[in-house]
Amino acid sequence: MDFINLPDQFKLPILKKLNWRDLNNLKLVCKNFYFTIVKNIEKLDRPKVKYIKIFYAGNKILGAEYNSMYFEFFEEEMIPHHIEFNDDREYEIFLKNKDFTEIKKLVFENVVSGEVISLRDDYLPWKDVFYNYSSKISLLNMKSESLKIKILSTEGFRIPYSGILLKKESLRKMGLFERDGPNLVMKKTTMGIITGNPVLKYENTLSDTNKPLFIQFVDQLSELGFFNFKNRCNMGEFRFFVSWKGGSVVLNEEFYGELYDKITFENNSVKDVDVRYFPLKFSMKCLKCNRKHRNVIGYDKGIQSLYIILH
Repeated sequence: MDFINLPDQFKLPILKKLNWRDLNNLKLVCKNFYFTIVKNIEKLDRPKVKYIKIFYAGNKILGAEYNSMYFEFFEEEMIPHHIEFNDDREYEIFLKNKDFTEIKKLVFENVVSGEVISLRDDYLPWKDVFYNYSSKISLLNMKSESLKIKILSTEGFRIPYSGILLKKESLRKMGLFERDGPNLVMKKTTMGIITGNPVLKYENTLSDTNKPLFIQFVDQLSELGFFNFKNRCNMGEFRFFVSWKGGSVVLNEEFYGELYDKITFENNSVKDVDVRYFPLKFSMKCLKCNRKHRNVIGYDKGIQSLYIILH
């Protein structure tokens, strides 16, 4: 029996050794190869997408622009490809034929409201800096209001991208198509980055419209135990920088008062805790790992910014 007529289970081990360009050429040889490759495309080599912007309105995905990684580097200046989707099936076919596991930049743009969510991943091993890993998340809208979150870490982390995450049903679970969708996506994605769990784990993480998003972000860190020194020994250092323009603000006394209560409650069994207001700083010499753990939180109402250091 020749290779063409072999069952798929015997063809696939060989097809998996071919790159996506060779697979594209092989599809043109005969119908047998074409249907085998199309049917099993998600198991074979596909173009790696490094940047994608998804355009949507209401609950419809209208199109995308993207750049694939053809070599071992990615340049933002590369002219992106554009594609429009007539229906959900065309969008699913597009996802199926691309590899999204190494995306560096993901953007969602609501063409009606003008809201744009941007997520960017960076790994900078060649720079002489303490933090090699960085993620930036931003939200812009037509009212000139904005929110930006930057996360730095000494340990490896990444936004949990995958083809499954970009499927329409997954985006729906994230809340992208809801009225408060952009805030939900930012909150869930941020939590996904710092916990290492897929963002869909936070399907039930609701957005409290009575609180600014940066306050919700701090509340979520507290609920997950990030301010508790007992959880710090096996965690690398994190730094969070949050800035915003427009929207609601809170008084320093309110903000620090709530944080003080949360952090002292979580660390009520820890001795020798030093506390200073403005910025709020807690530190402790850990007997378990012999490191000095720190919680540093600074809030500037004037320039509307917040920074958090967890060490």
